[in-house]
Amino acid sequence: MTPLLDALLAVGVLIALACAVGVLVMPTAYDRLHYASASAWSAVPIVTAILARESFSLIGDKALATALVLIVSGPALAHATARAGRIRRRGSWSGNAH
Repeated sequence: MTPLLDALLAVGVLIALACAVGVLVMPTAYDRLHYASASAWSAVPIVTAILARESFSLIGDKALATALVLIVSGPALAHATARAGRIRRRGSWSGNAH
């Protein structure tokens, strides 16, 4: 591997670790959701390293598809989870229980 690919992999791992630490140390579930959804961005440098080494082959295409799914679904799942928690706590999304 080249030093550039090693650096990209290291950056991806560091982003994932920072998000994991954020999930562990944040006091509320809503704060933890920010770090959980942001962890999907660790896939970007990892997939960049995979594509640089493997090009657009079967492996590269699967890595790219996985990263796209993670990046799109992460924020959507965080929002749905936060909304469900708010509805459970307050009885409705707007806070006015019926």
